[in-house]
Amino acid sequence: MIPYKIPEEKETLLFYAKLLGDRKSEAIIVRNSIENKQEAVHFAEFFWGMVRESNKQDEISGESSEYIFEKLIITLMGYFRSSGYEEEWEEVLNRN
Repeated sequence: MIPYKIPEEKETLLFYAKLLGDRKSEAIIVRNSIENKQEAVHFAEFFWGMVRESNKQDEISGESSEYIFEKLIITLMGYFRSSGYEEEWEEVLNRN
């Protein structure tokens, strides 16, 4: 289970999965877990795509998503590590 610290983390992930039309990430979020290496790579790529999109959204709205994204990166890095997908997270991180 992805260990969210606050409910807004999951809500933010779902918001961006829907905004970006990413049904695979949406399913991972709803299920609350990654089941294999392919999903791990996909979800890590989704996260970094979400960061890029949030920067665009922040420019449009004049608001800042920095707080929630700091929470999310800590949660997801810990989850990837504890679930055995740290290598996949690092691989995607190095490409972004």
